[in-house]
Amino acid sequence: MNNWKMVFILVSFLGVLGCSSGDFPTAKVEGVVLCEGKPVQGAAVYFEPLQSESADGSAIVGKQGFSFTDAEGKFQISTYLPGQNDGAVIGRHRVRVGRGDAKCNCSLDSEKDVMQVEVKKGELNRFEVVLEKASDAKLKKEKEDRIKQGIEEDGT
Repeated sequence: MNNWKMVFILVSFLGVLGCSSGDFPTAKVEGVVLCEGKPVQGAAVYFEPLQSESADGSAIVGKQGFSFTDAEGKFQISTYLPGQNDGAVIGRHRVRVGRGDAKCNCSLDSEKDVMQVEVKKGELNRFEVVLEKASDAKLKKEKEDRIKQGIEEDGT
C-alpha cells in the first residue's frame, strides 16, 4: 500500500511539473488582416516569439500564439488556451498569415514573415496586418497546390 501512495504522489508531482500552462506571461493581442484595404476572412494568423537575450544570459522564446480571422478580418490571439483569447507571449514576435479558408488576392504564406511587432505587458496590443498583393502567377500556383493537396476542388 505504501508503494502505491509513493507512485501516486510521484505521478501527481510530475503531472504538475509537466502540464503547467502559461510558462511565459502573455498580454492581450487583437487586430485586423487587410488585403487591398479590405478585411480578410478565414486567414490563419500566427504570432511567433523571437529569441531574445534575458538579463541572466539565457535564451527565452515562448509558445506561438494563433487565431483565425472573422468575417471582419479581426483576430484575437490565443497561446495557452485555444480560442480563449489569452494573448501572445510578451516580447518581440514575427507575424505570419496563412491561407486557412481565406479567399483574397494577397500573398498568404504561413512560412513568410509579414511584419515584426512588440507585445507589451499590461496593454491591449492592437495590430493592423496589411498583406501585399500577390502576382497572378503566384495566385495560380497557390490554387494548383491547394487542388493537389485536396484542400480545394478544381472548379473547371
